[in-house]
Amino acid sequence: MQIGVDNDRRVENKRVFVIDSDGVTGSILQFMLEDHNETHEFASLQEAFDSSEKVVYGKTEKTIPNLVIVGVNILEEKGLDALKEISAKFPDAKIVVLADNAENPLAKEALAKGGGAHGILTKPLTVETVRRKVDMLLGRLKSEFVQLTDFSF
Repeated sequence: MQIGVDNDRRVENKRVFVIDSDGVTGSILQFMLEDHNETHEFASLQEAFDSSEKVVYGKTEKTIPNLVIVGVNILEEKGLDALKEISAKFPDAKIVVLADNAENPLAKEALAKGGGAHGILTKPLTVETVRRKVDMLLGRLKSEFVQLTDFSF
């Protein structure tokens, strides 16, 4: 058992794809998420698409993500059509854009109505922030509201 890992989360087998041409950022996200999720890191959209379907012993095996984290650098290369491609390939997956800051015009456009993104992660990345955002989008996060009756004065 690993420290800080909820056993229920460890066994529920949610799959996260991290697509970022910056290998360092992709590795950091994979490290942050691998305790709670089956996490795969890719340097390009095509690499992620190719690895999602493999032929093993004559049978096609599909690896479908529940969540896709896309670096803004991928959007800079391919445009917002990249989000449409991801949605077409993985229609049930939530999409999060990773940007240096929330003011990035491409990230804002991706979050706008019809842009295709469900959320944004901004740097600097912390384990708590990344896990909270991922858990929220995967439907794991319980209410964070605290009742005043929870405390004794």
